[in-house]
Amino acid sequence: MTQKSYTVVAGVYVFPFEQFLVRVTRPQRDRYGRIFADVEIKTLDNQGYLGIGHGDLQSNRFYVDLARLFARRNSGDTWPIENAMMTVYLAIREDPQLSDVLPVPKFQSAGDFMDGVTPAGPAVVDGLLTRGGLYSVAAPPKTGKSLLLLHIAIAVATGRPWLGHEVERGKVLMFLLEDSPRTIKWRLEQMCRQEMPTDLMIHADPFRLAEENFAATVEACRGATLLVCDPVILATEVQDWNSQGEVRDSFDLWRRLSRETEACIALSQHHRKMAGDFGDAMAGSMQAQATVDGIMELYRDRTLQKVERKMTFIGRDWPDLPEIVITLHTPTLTWLDVGTYAEARDLASVAKKQGDETEALEALPDEPPGVTYEEWENKTGWSRRKLAAIRKVLGDKIAQGGETQNRLNPTRFWRS
Repeated sequence: MTQKSYTVVAGVYVFPFEQFLVRVTRPQRDRYGRIFADVEIKTLDNQGYLGIGHGDLQSNRFYVDLARLFARRNSGDTWPIENAMMTVYLAIREDPQLSDVLPVPKFQSAGDFMDGVTPAGPAVVDGLLTRGGLYSVAAPPKTGKSLLLLHIAIAVATGRPWLGHEVERGKVLMFLLEDSPRTIKWRLEQMCRQEMPTDLMIHADPFRLAEENFAATVEACRGATLLVCDPVILATEVQDWNSQGEVRDSFDLWRRLSRETEACIALSQHHRKMAGDFGDAMAGSMQAQATVDGIMELYRDRTLQKVERKMTFIGRDWPDLPEIVITLHTPTLTWLDVGTYAEARDLASVAKKQGDETEALEALPDEPPGVTYEEWENKTGWSRRKLAAIRKVLGDKIAQGGETQNRLNPTRFWRS
């Protein structure tokens, strides 16, 4: 394929290639130097559409999306769309006429600037989530983030407070792309025993957000207060989550969706195996963290009880929350606030000590001759040092006989 000369009329670039035309409308460079534009692939007579989209002219993912759309609309034909788009990008990047649409610096006073800034949208969950915002909920697998998101969704759909935070009641749309319909049904039955929320809407079929279905998705999501996607990895075209370009393009779509619909959007993500500082544990490139307005993370912690999770939150529109601990109420699959992390850790430590003391006491017989240290160790699976410390705490609740250093008559213990 050889490139012919192109024309520019009223900000529209027309590139004729051997088999098709590429029309690029009003390309504009953003603050990062990326050139975004509407792109149309048309027949050589400029009448029929072969493909259409909006995106970053330097993005390989955008090229692939256009090529896939072209192939679907044209009986699987695979013309060299990607090569053509690279030619288009290089030509527009160097075209002096592009300067006509580049932004010119315009400075204004701080007061005028502040007067012109649109305030943050109303709170969906007070202190956490706002209308028009984009948020990530990240946690290791099987930690409970799906239950957490469903709990938030039900709270918004019913108008009930969530973990002490007031909520805006409204329609909630959920893309539940990982769990089976039976699992979703069972969870809803446990969490909504009295009445199923009428404002809770679920899509459980495969779904991917892309340029080609973006406009239709916007229309389907209008009027929503909260939109949840669990997990986002199954709803994107991203192939390499360590690629900043691919992740940026994908999250830009979700950002545009939140702005077009004015809905709060929460995306669930998995943690990496090697977790670092807060936010760094999220799977994917740093671009995912930079794009969202807030990050909520859920962790297991060895110092807490099994049903408890540590939860942290940072965001642009709200002060960072202190680390708190939530616990799962298993009969209703709902989360309850335990308190701050320090408080919960102290309570868990006390509970564990009390549990160990009870278990150690129950391992002893009710009467002499009792058991030796070795027999006591075998029953509990604990070290002699730990049992000695527990025996000291329990005091006169444990009786003993025999002599410590006498092999024929070793020290034995029983409940007094």
